[in-house]
Amino acid sequence: MFSKQLIDYTEQTFKEETIDIRTKTMVKNVTKEYIEAEYVGADGKKVLEKIPYGLLVWATGNAVRPVVKDLMSQIPAQADARRGLNVNEYLVVKGAENIWAVGDCAVANYAPTAQVAAQEGAFLARLFNQMAKTEEIETELKNLSNAQETAANKDARDQIFGNIKDLQKRLRRVNSMGPFEYSHQGSLAYIGSEKAVADISWLTGNIATGGTVTYFFWRSAYLSMCFSSKLFPFEIPGSCDQD
Repeated sequence: MFSKQLIDYTEQTFKEETIDIRTKTMVKNVTKEYIEAEYVGADGKKVLEKIPYGLLVWATGNAVRPVVKDLMSQIPAQADARRGLNVNEYLVVKGAENIWAVGDCAVANYAPTAQVAAQEGAFLARLFNQMAKTEEIETELKNLSNAQETAANKDARDQIFGNIKDLQKRLRRVNSMGPFEYSHQGSLAYIGSEKAVADISWLTGNIATGGTVTYFFWRSAYLSMCFSSKLFPFEIPGSCDQD
């Protein structure tokens, strides 16, 4: 997800730290002593290599949870879904009504990152608030319509009609909310040896940078997320998690 410049810089940094990167390599088997890895050799044939290890850290992503998998199996429109529930531009699950999905359980043509999920959550909060307002206004319009029929005189009917027009304007404004649009705010990553890389949107372009200075920027950015402007009557001791 980073620029080619930052990818090359990161790979060079790993190389200096004697970290070996293996691309286009598939893990076929893991034992207590070694990993069996398969890759295509220079002659075009598959090669199975045994790589010994002392500590193995497995980070291959998340599988679809049973509750999501069960829901996918019950919706015909999700028959071709694999990684998660397919959703439309309003994050509504395709083939269903009044079911929304965000984050890792949803496939919305965006990278499954925390930044995307956070913006999806904020969008749904606005959407649900809008829906609540819509129901409230529609109920009030129905009551005014009934009141207009039983109004005692013309002045009362005219006043009720004016209120109806105002509510209809409010309803149009409430229903003018557009579909979800992701706004990329940039990417930060720590790459070890007190170095980091950053690819940040700025004005009409991107700023791509890496190194020790970027590491301090990365650290300050994450530390700033640990604090809140909200005031509480008491303080709960804790720690800031950078992940």
